[in-house]
Formats: sequence, structure tokens, C-alpha cells
Amino acid sequence: MNAEKQGDAKVIMTQKEKFKAYLAIETAGGADWHPKEKKITFEYDNPGYFQVYTVPIQNGIQLWPERISHDIDRCTDARYLSDESIVFLGDQGGKENFQIGVATKDKKLEWITNDKNAKHLITLTTDDYIYFSANLIDKSIFAIYRHKIPLLEYEPELLFQPDEGYFLTVLVSPNDENKLILRKYLGNNHQELLLFDIESREIVDISKVVSGDEKIRWDAVRWLDDEHLLVITDYESDYFRLAIISLEGNFIKLETLDKELPYDIEKVAWSTNSDITYFVANQKGYSKLFKGVFISNRCENYSEIKLPFKGVITAGDIRTFTSGMTVSPDGTMIALTITSPNSPTNIWIYSVQSNSFWKATNTDTAGLNKENFVDCTLVQFSSFDNLSVPYFRYLPTGSPPSKGWPAILIIHGGPEAQIRPSFSAIIQFFLSAGYAIITPNIRGSTGYGKKYLDLDNIEKRLDSIRDISELVSHLKKTDLLIDSDRLVVMGASYGGFAVLSAMTEYPELWKAGIDIVGIANFITFLQNTASWRRKLREVEYGSLKANMDTLTRISPIHKVNEINAPLFIVHGDNDERVPLSETIQMYNELREKNLNVKLLRFSDEGHGVTKLRNRIKTYSEILEWLNQVI
Repeated sequence: MNAEKQGDAKVIMTQKEKFKAYLAIETAGGADWHPKEKKITFEYDNPGYFQVYTVPIQNGIQLWPERISHDIDRCTDARYLSDESIVFLGDQGGKENFQIGVATKDKKLEWITNDKNAKHLITLTTDDYIYFSANLIDKSIFAIYRHKIPLLEYEPELLFQPDEGYFLTVLVSPNDENKLILRKYLGNNHQELLLFDIESREIVDISKVVSGDEKIRWDAVRWLDDEHLLVITDYESDYFRLAIISLEGNFIKLETLDKELPYDIEKVAWSTNSDITYFVANQKGYSKLFKGVFISNRCENYSEIKLPFKGVITAGDIRTFTSGMTVSPDGTMIALTITSPNSPTNIWIYSVQSNSFWKATNTDTAGLNKENFVDCTLVQFSSFDNLSVPYFRYLPTGSPPSKGWPAILIIHGGPEAQIRPSFSAIIQFFLSAGYAIITPNIRGSTGYGKKYLDLDNIEKRLDSIRDISELVSHLKKTDLLIDSDRLVVMGASYGGFAVLSAMTEYPELWKAGIDIVGIANFITFLQNTASWRRKLREVEYGSLKANMDTLTRISPIHKVNEINAPLFIVHGDNDERVPLSETIQMYNELREKNLNVKLLRFSDEGHGVTKLRNRIKTYSEILEWLNQVI
């Protein structure tokens, strides 16, 4: 190897090592409070994947966390129980068939469920029970169970086996724990609240009394008294806002909040020892924290609590952690998972008495200087029908190339999700490698009201892809710092479909595409996705019975000849959401037509790439590939 080549190799190796450092930046979140002590349990990916940890909480002091679970796969969604044990979830190889584990007070770990073909979802804990949903009897239906505490001394009890659907326990009656409030999930834009009496087995759809057959989003937050519930709903509103309903079906608006907070309410937390309820508003992607005292017909003492920095109070799902905010049992402290584009995800503690914040965790940035992490700016553009579509814009530091930075447009999944101004090691690495990042919330995204949410359903699916094309036109006209001749489209899950669709509907726009666990064919996707998901997805995409023509029309697999840019595809063999067969058929079609495609598969991953070693392999290869094709 000559000197020039040796120098190039050295630069490449240095860049690879730097990339590994970015991917090693840690995440901590999902705090839940000990029932008696100032202590939290939480999720932390220090081993390269999420495990359960604990740490004592002292005012203004960071203490060293203790690892509780030591599994070879992820352990997530941990919660303290009244007997001081910790209950959590775990799966194997990304299969998402989560089992329930318990770590006793003396740190003995046992799995209390063992059906590796079923999924268990812990939805609520009380002093006496944990409540969970599971598809043990019928893989397409989630029934309601409860398990008495201490968990190792009892067996789970089946409470309610519905004929169909996806049910979650969200509240229990405050006095005798004989009545449950269940949330029936019919789709991302349609849920119902049901009152279930355990003794009589009577079930009443209390939300339907209010809203009839109208498709409304409902969630229950807190009992205000024996007859009234604080809820979140978009009934008679474009936004998912706080309101009050009675068990008889009376609906009470909170007009002051509606007027002053025209945003989706996304997180709520409270302690049984305090009348104060804390809630988070999603303001154009950023989080705003508020508190108030809710009684049977109004909200009192409503005010904002200023966060330590502009960012997002974040949570995920059972693959990571479902809680972004919890209140200590005595009501004196709140644990929040907070992040921003240039601040890695950590747990912060808010003291109610001193009105102050401090970090309970300090995740490792792998030797990288935090000052070099890049923030974003929020921008809007008008799409083809004058719809205002937001996006976050990130630019690398330093002087741009003469024609501007090459750019990666990252499309979120869902489809009813929202890409937020939160920390992403992957985004920060691509920025450090000289790529601008654009993250749009195209129509159909959460966080901008129900009308916006419903703009991409079924026959309107490709309108959201047209938003991506319109964004490119906007960038060409207005952003001189981005090289519009070197654009990459990237996304995972539904975002992977958006990549394939953008490359088939608007092939002239792209220099390359990166599809991670994406949908290629909506018909085969609906046929092969996990049975419990099928009806929920048909609400968004169309029914296999009623909308076959639409499903065919919007499927990129039928337009493969239009693709003229290189495509990198990533998929896990154990994906229950978007089965591997979606990628295989797309890859085979492209290979048969001699198009430029690269496939990376993982035998120990499911819906996404979660293990650190696999993330390093994936994004190292993607970067090397991008630098060749851009």
C-alpha cells in the first residue's frame, strides 16, 4: 500500500472509531419510585441494550446506579411494587413476546410467565396487584389479567377475555379495587373507555355514552372521586386534551385549559398522597410541563413548571420504557426523562418544595465532547394543498461544501408517530460525517391535532409521500446550505415504506435510499403481521376485504422499475411487526432487475436494530456505502 492509500485508510479507521463512540452514547429513562424510600428503578443501556437498574435519590447529588437484571437480551419497563420488589419485561432476539420478570427485595430474579409465544404487557400496578394484558388464549386478542403481590407466592388470575380486540387496564376503583377502567384500542385515532365490574362481570362503554359511534381518542388519567374521571380525549376538539367525565356519561370541558393550551396532552402523573396532577403538552414537538388541581367540574391552581432546558419529556413503548414522568409516593419529587438534540437522554428530578431540577443519571458520552452536539431549528413549509408541514433542520458544524451539504431526510414510523427534537446518536454522527439532517412530520403525524392525524388514511396514503416531494422542492428553493442534488431518504418501519414509496413515486429526487424494516407490499404485510396488529393496521392502510385495490396501488413492490438510485435495506429475522418477507421480496425484485441494492440481516433482531454491536455494524456499513454512492 502506498503512502497516499495508507493515509486514506488511517482516516477511514479513525472515522469508524469515532462512529463507534457515537453509537456508544448511553440512554437512561423510565424512572419509577420505590414505595418507601427515595429511590428509583429505571432502564439503562450501559451493557449495549436495556437492562433494569436502581439508584438512590439525594437532593442535587448523582449516585452510582446498581444493575438489577443481567439478561443476555433486553429487560424493560421496570416498576417498583408495594413489597419493594421490581417487576419488568423481557424478550429474546427482538421477538417482542415479552415475559414478566420479578426481582425481589433481596435481588432474587425469576420469570413468572413462560409462554414464549405470547406477549405480556404490564399496564397498571396497585398496592395489591399488578394488572397486565396478554394474548395467551388467542394470539389476536389481549385479555385482562391481574396477579396478586407478592408475585412469587400467587398465580395470575384471568379477569376478562373479550371476543375480540386489544384491551388495557388503565385505572381501578379507588376504594375496593372491584371496578376497572379498561381502554379498548381500536386504532391510533380510535379508543374507548369501558367500566368493568369484576364481581358481576358487567361491562359498560362509558365513552360511547358520551361520543356514540364517533371515532374518538380516549384515555383515563385519574379518579377525581367515586363518580368522576379525569380523561384525555379529542371529543369535540381537534386536540387530545384534558376533560372530565362521570360514570353516567356526563362530559365536562376544561375551557381555560382548552383555550390556553391548544396542543396535545401526552403525559400525566400524580401521587395518591397529593391533589396535584402534572401534565405535559406537546407544543410543536417540544414539551411543556404544567400542574393543576382537578375536581369534579374544573381545574384550579393551573401553572407551568419551567423545564431545565428546551427539549422533550420522552418515553417509548415496552421495547424501552413506557413512562416518561412519575411522582414520588409522598408527592415531593417528580422523576422525568428529558432529552434534546444536543443533550443525551437522562433522568431528571424535580423538587416540588424548592422548585428546582437536577440530574439523577449522567449517561456516558463515550469520550465525545457534549459541546459539539448539534441543535436543530424548527421550520414550516406549505405542501401541495397549502397544508403547513413542520420539519426539524440540522446542519453540520464548519463551512459547507460549495454546493451545500448533502442531506438525509429521515421519515418517522408509525404512521401515527412524531419525530421530536430529542437526542439521536445516529443523527449526531451523520452530522459529524458531513451530512445535513431533515426530519419532517408529514401529514398523518401525531402532535398536530386529529385533522392532521387523519390526512393520510387509506386512499390518502400517497398524499403523505407527496409531502416529502414538496419538502424537497421547498429545500431547493429556499435552502442554499443543502445540496439538493445529493439527497438521501431514510426511514424505519412505516418510515421504511415511505423510503420505498418516495423512491418509486419520485425517483428523480434521490441519490440513495435507506430502508430499515420497511413495508414493501401492504397486502402481504397485513397477511403476515402479528395477528393482534392486523385490524389496528387495517384502520390506517385499508382492509384486506374492502380495500384491495388501494392496498395494491400504494404498495411500492409494484413499482420497482421506477427506482433508479442505490438502496440499502436492513431487517431483523424475528420481526413480528413488519415480517422479514417484506424485505426479501423487495430485495429479490431489485436483484432480478439488476438494480443497486444491499441487504443486511440480523438473526438476533426483530423490528429494528437494538443491540449495540448490531447498531455499530449497521450504521458503519451504511456510512461507508453512502460515501461511495453519494
